[in-house]
Parts: sequence; structure tokens; C-alpha cells
Amino acid sequence: MREHEFFETHTMFPSTRTDAGTSAAYLRALIENSPIAIVVLDGQYRYTMCNPAFQKLFQYTPKELSSADLDDLVAGPEMADEAACLSGRVMRGHKVHTVTQRRRRDGMMVDVEIYGIPLMVDDKLAGVYGLYQDVTERNKAQRAFREISGQLESLQQEERRRLARDLHDSTSQELAVLNWNLTRLMNLVGDRDEGLKTLVRQTKEIAYECSARIRSVAYLLHPPLLGEAGLVQAIPWLAEGFEQRSGIRVTLDMSPDLGRCRDEVEIAIFRIVQEGLANVLRHSGSPIAKISLHRKADWLELAVSDRGKGYARESLMQARDRRDGIGISGMRERVEQLGGCLRIDCNEEGTTVRATIPMEVNFHG
Repeated sequence: MREHEFFETHTMFPSTRTDAGTSAAYLRALIENSPIAIVVLDGQYRYTMCNPAFQKLFQYTPKELSSADLDDLVAGPEMADEAACLSGRVMRGHKVHTVTQRRRRDGMMVDVEIYGIPLMVDDKLAGVYGLYQDVTERNKAQRAFREISGQLESLQQEERRRLARDLHDSTSQELAVLNWNLTRLMNLVGDRDEGLKTLVRQTKEIAYECSARIRSVAYLLHPPLLGEAGLVQAIPWLAEGFEQRSGIRVTLDMSPDLGRCRDEVEIAIFRIVQEGLANVLRHSGSPIAKISLHRKADWLELAVSDRGKGYARESLMQARDRRDGIGISGMRERVEQLGGCLRIDCNEEGTTVRATIPMEVNFHG
């Protein structure tokens, strides 16, 4: 079928012959002037036409495109199976959308976002529109951003280790000496001055509370249990401490065979649980929270859920942009960098933060 016959026969606005011709001209002009690379195929998946953007992207002439199968030209052997699968779905009348790679005439592979749109007439495939957008530079920018994010995360972890070490080795020790001196002072005062004795006792209690809080902060900054025993002990410790501080009951559902993962994975899981519990406290109003962590083959599946009112959109934005934690966007970026995915489900029954991360990862950056 020739190009003009395709447009006149399959125009989307066919009321009269004149209207069909006018609509076909409009559609043809729209395609030809589109910055998106577009190719048009007939009902047998044969080349009909393409626009200048398509020729520029893939470097093939219309003559070359019409003399060979499109997938053979732009997919090549590297992506042949995937291209055949996508083409088959479109031929069966399904719209497809994916981000993948395709090959130019000079052999260079480019990252492309593809939309395959079937044109159905009377439940029969009359043609196919293929839309291709070069996203190579966008993907490079995303990979660079993730690499920088990974470096920043590593720097943050190292800074947390340093702060935790300083708090434990210096401030905590100094407070311990202060407590000891206050105990000695109380013994020296004895029963001679009840008012002074009371003041010393109150000061000792304050010093003890400060010491306990500093230990807690040091553990939260970089929990030694995580490095020593892994998630199987660090997560219960985190949940127990959160329950004591907040009054929110926390239930745990963890696989007994979690084993050990790479440091990056264990830190990511720990921080997501930490952030998820913080969001329960700040936004949900739930009296309970549940942590579920299971190993499925080579993947870790985590869920932190509550039975509260759900995070309002404004609260989610605040949690995302907050600077006193890793936030929603920080969680998602870290999980994606590790090759996993994160989603948040909100409904009338509450909110659930779900993360799936491979136990052994190659950084996506």
C-alpha cells in the first residue's frame, strides 16, 4: 500500500472523501514535522513511510527501509528476540511502551523510548505507528546522577561512622566520668545538706539521660549490630528502640534465613526501615506498625506498613524533601541504584512502603 493510500484509507477522521483527504494531509504533515522519530507500517508489518526524524535517528533511507524487515534493520541480532516479542504484541492489537536499545545504520547502539501503536479498523489490524525517541543523553545524565548519588551516600555513611565513633569514644566517655564524679560528690555530701544532695541526684539523672540519648544517636548513625550481625539483629534492635521511644507497637515478620548481604544492601534496608518508621510516627497517627522482611531466592522483599490515616500528599512531599533523613526520594534513588524498586501504597487502611532489592548487586551507575 502506498503512503498516500494508507493515510486516505486509514485517516482517523473519515466523514467524506474530501474530509478524508484533508485529514490525511494534516496527519501526514504532523508526522513529517514531528521531532519524534515515527515510522508507519501496514497491516502486514511492512514499511509504508517514515518521517525525517526517523531517517536522521537511524540513518536509513526510505528505499532501504522498504526493502527489508524493520526489526532486522534497527534491532539487529543483539535485540532481535526482544524486538520480535514487541512486534508480535503490536500485531495482536496491543499498545507497547518500553525503553530499550536499537541499532543505527552505522552499527552504533542508541537508547530509545519506543511506543508501538496498532491502528485497528473493525477489529482488524490496518497498520502500526512506531514512535522512537532518542534518550541516550537522558540516560547518560541519569547514570551520572546515580553515580554521584552513590558517592554522596558513601560519604554520608563514612561521616556517620566518624560521628558515631566520636560520640562513643569521646562524649559518651566524658559523660561516664561526669556520672562517676557526681556519684562521688553525692557520697561526699552525705546527709549534711539534703537540698544539695537532691540537686546532685537530679543532675546525675540528667547526665544519665544525656548519656543514654547519645548512645542511641550513635547507634542510629551507624549501628554496630549491622556490621557485626547483619539485619537479623539490627532490625529487631531498631524496632524495639522505636517502640520504646514512640509508644507505637511494632510487629516483626522476618525470614530466619536472611543470611548476610553486601554492606550497601544491608545499609539501604536498615535506612528504609528507619525512614518508614519515622514517617509512621510523623504522619500516620497509627498505633501500630509492621515490618516484613523476607528472602525470595536472591532478592530481599521489605514492607513497612501501618494502619493509620495514610500519608497526605503534603506530608509525602515534606517527607520527600526533608533534610533530617533520607526521605522518600532518597529511599527510591538508593533502591534503584542497587537494582531494585520501591513503591508506596496509600489507601484507607493505611500506608505501606515496599522495597525489593537484589542481595548481590552491581551498581546501576
